[in-house]
Amino acid sequence: MDGDFAPLDKIVALAKKYDAYTFVDECHATGFLGKTGRGTPELFGVEDEIDFISSTLGKALGGGSGGYITSRKEIVDYLRQKARPYLFSNSIAPAIVGASLKVFDLIENQSERIQSCLLYTSD
Repeated sequence: MDGDFAPLDKIVALAKKYDAYTFVDECHATGFLGKTGRGTPELFGVEDEIDFISSTLGKALGGGSGGYITSRKEIVDYLRQKARPYLFSNSIAPAIVGASLKVFDLIENQSERIQSCLLYTSD
């Protein structure tokens, strides 16, 4: 939150060297960092090499509440069964789900317009 960037390219290299997982908390980067707003992994060119990405539907995406984790299907399935905060939480309100899906659609399909608003979009 101080404006520092984790050197994800170097962290990914270390994770590969030591057979470790990479987990990135993107709550302050999703929607406005990287060439298409996909956050720090996109900024460093390692989107396909991160094992877990955690983010929020609030902050830059404007949903106000809720969040998500992206990963391989088998990991997400495991987390759905074992993650206590997930098991004991309420579902997200349908209006927030709809608004969040629209935001992801806008990020995906209006990348040129959004790119003009993004930070650190270097190639």
